[in-house]
Amino acid sequence: MRLPFPKITILDRYVAWEVLAPFLMGVGLLTFALVTGRLVKLTEMVVNHGVTVGEVLGLIAYILPAFLELTLGMAVLLGVLLGFGRMSNDQEMTAARACGVSLYRIAVPVMGVALVVYAIATWFAFSIRPWANQQLEDRLYYLTRSKATAGLREKVFNDDLPGIMVYVDHVSDDDGTLHGVLISDSRDPHQQTTIVGKSGIVLPDQKSGGTTLRLFDGSIFGTDSRRDQSHVTSFNIYDLTIRPKESAASSDRDPEELSYADLKDHIATQRAEGKPDYEAETELASRYTVPLATLLFAMLGISLGLKPARGGHSERFGVAVSLFFLYYGLMLVGRTLAERGRLNPFIAMSIPDLVFVVLAVWLFVRAAQDKGNQGRGPGDVIWDVVERFQRSRKAA
Repeated sequence: MRLPFPKITILDRYVAWEVLAPFLMGVGLLTFALVTGRLVKLTEMVVNHGVTVGEVLGLIAYILPAFLELTLGMAVLLGVLLGFGRMSNDQEMTAARACGVSLYRIAVPVMGVALVVYAIATWFAFSIRPWANQQLEDRLYYLTRSKATAGLREKVFNDDLPGIMVYVDHVSDDDGTLHGVLISDSRDPHQQTTIVGKSGIVLPDQKSGGTTLRLFDGSIFGTDSRRDQSHVTSFNIYDLTIRPKESAASSDRDPEELSYADLKDHIATQRAEGKPDYEAETELASRYTVPLATLLFAMLGISLGLKPARGGHSERFGVAVSLFFLYYGLMLVGRTLAERGRLNPFIAMSIPDLVFVVLAVWLFVRAAQDKGNQGRGPGDVIWDVVERFQRSRKAA
């Protein structure tokens, strides 16, 4: 028995393309905007720490999944708003409604596109993002330890290495030799060691991925709080080796870096020990709830896209950004309540979805039944405030 497959009509393809074009543009622009915010830090790594451009591009690749998980939902809203706004301005929506095509039927291709994006967002949330976060953390750990010493700045206390602070009076331009080196090593909380050397060199170890600081003609000043002892030692050659950590165990990683199976095991273990990890439970709940925003934004964009916009596409873009920040703000409130144990994580992380599903369904049904005020758009509230402000200034 063959199941009936819905026929894809010319109208479906037309509406889907009108939404897809601005959606793809939105994904590119919004993702680029988020990546641009990290360029300052990434550029600093190239200039000050000897990180190559290729390695920076690799870091960007690991950052992208976390950004895409956010931008996909917002791009859906932007795509539907711009697509339906254009069709509405050109009276195409009026013509379709006059031919007996209901808004419910017109919404089918839009929700079809949203379902595909929802599947991609879910895949990112459960598989791609945790893996990328784990790779990013490991790569940053490696670069921080193997490359940071390559960009030591003169007459500055360099604290890029956790637990180690390095001061260099002068770095030779010819061979990179360090002169007047002071190192404070506090990696062991019970032992504080200060190392002073007249000169030194950096020896990267390509096999282990670590770095060795070799110092010449100096002294070591150390204290041991457990034994209440101190010591002073002179040396001709002293090697301080900094090795990158091996891949961390699942229990040592942040919840954002754990796979779905590891995250569930970690939550169950903590619950069994009577020490629930609310942060991990919140992360698990967010993987289910955040991708749902793509479906809600699509439905919301349909009804809002039918309304006029005095500011054109720029106004619709502003409406999309405002709604996204409203959703993100509600999500932060829910995350705070969940991580503090004030509310069940799934209920807390569902707060923005519950608010938006009520708003989206209400506006969509009103638009489908022609009960909405089609003469006014969501941006008119902003225009009303601007006009009132201008009138008040003229009156004054």
